[in-house]
Amino acid sequence: MKRVLTVLGAFTALFAVSASPVQAAPQILAVMASLGPQQMNCAGSICTTSLSSYCLQRERDVPTTGQAYMPASDQQFSLVVIDGDGNERTVDASKHVEFRSVRGYSSVNATIGKAELAKLGGVSAKIVVAARAALVPEPVEGDPNPISAEELAYAAKSLREHGEEVVDAQPAAEAAAIVNRLAATIIPRMKADGESLEQLWRDVIDGLGPARPANAEGIRKARDIYDWCQGRMSYHSMGGIKSCLEFKHDEGIMRLNTDYWESQPGY
Repeated sequence: MKRVLTVLGAFTALFAVSASPVQAAPQILAVMASLGPQQMNCAGSICTTSLSSYCLQRERDVPTTGQAYMPASDQQFSLVVIDGDGNERTVDASKHVEFRSVRGYSSVNATIGKAELAKLGGVSAKIVVAARAALVPEPVEGDPNPISAEELAYAAKSLREHGEEVVDAQPAAEAAAIVNRLAATIIPRMKADGESLEQLWRDVIDGLGPARPANAEGIRKARDIYDWCQGRMSYHSMGGIKSCLEFKHDEGIMRLNTDYWESQPGY
């Protein structure tokens, strides 16, 4: 896998490139800090999970599905590599994990190939997102409106810090992150009975770590959404519940992002 470029250097270099008919860089995204290490699901040749995000730049286009992103700086994303004996070690995820938008600005997939994971001595992995993490669209040659070094620095620092106050600190944001984690953990073909649904909830909540009390407001809000999706008459499978959770997550992120935009300081 290619190494992630030094972000400021990569964007500065684009100023010398002439324009070509390609889409301008989309929004820089904030990624919510982990509520404990998040398990990556391994199937086929990859291990992946979904992370909650929101946009820091209303004036730029929403990313299309599959838009490639890279961390705004190193050490914002950590990869916990787990070997066959259950031993864990932590490495910088930016050198091994690919990030791509999956549902507009509200969610990104973090993915590592099993072959890459094996090189690190792992058979499974978890990802940890630090506070104030941000993702920047990978530079593309010929971008008619590339993100400048100054724009990146302002968005990834000042705007991201503002987002931490306006969005990340809200119980609704914690609820959205938990709901997205529930959805990411679901295997659609699983049987949707009461026992499996309660086990999924316990597994996700236990993974949040001891710092999150079980009666926290964000957890209560997430449980209300989880119960609502289970109660919909049209959802009789884990695949249906997964889709419902994703919809409710994105709906919540949209409301939070609107609050952020309305309070966002000008350039």
